[in-house]
Amino acid sequence: MKVLGKLFNRKKKLVNSPELKICIIDDTTSDLWTTFGITDKRRDEIVDLCKKTLHDSDSKSECYVRIVDQCKHVNEVVTATIIFERMCDRENDPLSGLMKLFGQ
Repeated sequence: MKVLGKLFNRKKKLVNSPELKICIIDDTTSDLWTTFGITDKRRDEIVDLCKKTLHDSDSKSECYVRIVDQCKHVNEVVTATIIFERMCDRENDPLSGLMKLFGQ
């Protein structure tokens, strides 16, 4: 019976995907957006997407699916997930309400 249980409770495993390669556009800057070749306009779109997704979704996994669906390149995916995680950390910070009062 234990063998049958293991068959049905298998978790999905990640498969190596060679087409996902980060492209460094400008390695002379410390700005992640510029390093990954993301324009200011696209940066603003990604930030707005992350904000909207954070407030419109019920779970983090649903948010990630929606964010990745809107990204055009793996560079945008990496950057969007970093931004999204920072937004989540800020939302869960007990001092964030106090900081909003002070305009931070």
